[in-house]
Amino acid sequence: MFVSDTHLPQLLPASAYHDDDWYQRERKLVFHPAWWAVALVQEMPREGHFITFDHVGGPVMVRRGGDGFHAYRNVCPHRMAKLTQRACGICPQLRCEYHGWEFDDSGMTRRIPDAPSFRPLEKGKLGLDQLRLDQAGAVLFITFDNAAPPVREWLGEEEHGRLEASIDCISRPIWREDVDLPVNWKAVVENSLESYHVGTIHAATIGASPTESDCRHELWEGGSRFTVRSPDSAWTRLKQRVGRGMGKDVSADYCHSHIHPGLLRMSIDFGGGFQSVTPTGPRSCRISYRSVVGQSGTRTLPDLIARRLAVSELPTWKKIVSEDMALLPQVQQGLESPVHPGPGLISRREERITHFQKWLLAQMNASQSAAAVPVCRPTEGAA
Repeated sequence: MFVSDTHLPQLLPASAYHDDDWYQRERKLVFHPAWWAVALVQEMPREGHFITFDHVGGPVMVRRGGDGFHAYRNVCPHRMAKLTQRACGICPQLRCEYHGWEFDDSGMTRRIPDAPSFRPLEKGKLGLDQLRLDQAGAVLFITFDNAAPPVREWLGEEEHGRLEASIDCISRPIWREDVDLPVNWKAVVENSLESYHVGTIHAATIGASPTESDCRHELWEGGSRFTVRSPDSAWTRLKQRVGRGMGKDVSADYCHSHIHPGLLRMSIDFGGGFQSVTPTGPRSCRISYRSVVGQSGTRTLPDLIARRLAVSELPTWKKIVSEDMALLPQVQQGLESPVHPGPGLISRREERITHFQKWLLAQMNASQSAAAVPVCRPTEGAA
């Protein structure tokens, strides 16, 4: 069921997908205040484990300390070098690899080699720039805005509960991948917000686009949700039986929620995961994929069967992703054309795109000439 009764306008101009001035405004008004999903807790199982990556606010390190997880700018306060160039690893002490400065979990300096030569520097000065980090389920989030609301509030109570149920700390990771793509971040997000391309791009992997009666769109101020009904089959009944053996109420329906600006949370059967789209420039982005399979925590036979079933379906999911990745640069090239045949048009099936664009323009305080998009949920049982 779709929300809108008619087609909708394309609210963003094509230049929004490649113009540097537009991108700089997004950095200030959209990226900086947002929360960003960056990792699963399972990626850093022991104290001292860390990961690093470049993000919209600069280089970042996330590390598991003695009292939990911490995020820092991956920049030493001494000579502004990166603390480390390694993408991941273990460091018993939080230490800069250049001159050996060491820091405690709060980011304060705990040891400076040849400290007397820095007189009269006071102890505890020149610490690391610590970033806000929050957690929902097994997902770690960072923000560059100290005034941002907690992740629970940013997600909303319903979506926070769904995330905790589908990606919890006892689930088993089965896929981790980060992909750099020469495509504006919005083109990637919008591709995830519509099922119209399924019948062409994913004809061999998924088949025809789902019918309207099998779809459900839900829209709210900060995001949207798509649910599609899965047909009854022996395969889905097997997975539901395995789920009951793990004490889980398993739904065969596929569901994903998009939380603006760049988070897509997915769930199906006893599996879950997220896609996080990180802008890296006006014409580029990085897409991070994390997938898990739910577990009971008791290492039972159903747990093992669930892992085997989830892993057996993983090649199909990866193929679907690769089909999108192969096509999206073509979309970007069209957007960058100096001349276009028209302003674009959004179908009812693609209505979540216009909803996203409306939110983006509101964040950027931009004027809109197009009609407003309805913010509502379809009525139960409506055709």
